[in-house]
Amino acid sequence: MTIKSPIKLYDLVGADGRRFSSNCWRSQFALAHKGLAYATVPTKFTEISAVCGGGHKTIPVIEDGATQVCDSWAIANYLEETYPDRPSVFGDGASGDVPGDAPGGARGFSLFLQHWGMRNISFPLLHIIIKNIYDRLDEADQPYFRETREKRFGKTLEELVENRDETMVQFRDNLNPLRTVLADQRYLSGAAPLYPDYIVTAALLWVRIMSPVQLLADDDPLNDWFNRMLDQFDGLARNTPKEWVGV
Repeated sequence: MTIKSPIKLYDLVGADGRRFSSNCWRSQFALAHKGLAYATVPTKFTEISAVCGGGHKTIPVIEDGATQVCDSWAIANYLEETYPDRPSVFGDGASGDVPGDAPGGARGFSLFLQHWGMRNISFPLLHIIIKNIYDRLDEADQPYFRETREKRFGKTLEELVENRDETMVQFRDNLNPLRTVLADQRYLSGAAPLYPDYIVTAALLWVRIMSPVQLLADDDPLNDWFNRMLDQFDGLARNTPKEWVGV
């Protein structure tokens, strides 16, 4: 197969070049896992509507030749189907799979984890870091971000984070199922990382890059797993601006 190179990934950017979007990080990990050449295009909130000629409301978006794909889940599945000769992000039978992984097993788990994570990881995190996100956006994006988020939640950004200490306790408790899994294996996916690991890592990167809060306690066993994830692909995630206290 002739590989179109490089794939363009439109990637949400904050002040100082911070690539902070958890959804965009999922797509970066999927591209890196596949070993595909790609180039990121830093994109502000106020520039999204012009991506790929207009019409897009959210990113990530990839351009692979003449093909455009929007949404991290759609992108992961597109890469799986378009490049089956490359390592599978789901462990679906391509080279590079985790030994013994049943075809389709990690894909189904990934879909579950994406929906579970939205409620149990991303939503609590938003009520911890939303004001930090605002503070670290490019000035051109700040009015748009404040207006749209305050309209969505019916509260000011400051009001949304008023109870963040209590939210932090809830968030850490929500991670107990992940700790249970990682007590028995090195990665959420087994012996090596797959898309389920990238989903959770991307959510934690959202905080690591944009907020100084200490999301994980020093003795949290998740720190060992997260360190391993930061080192994947020659430190792709570790070599980013860091705000938080901890790993």
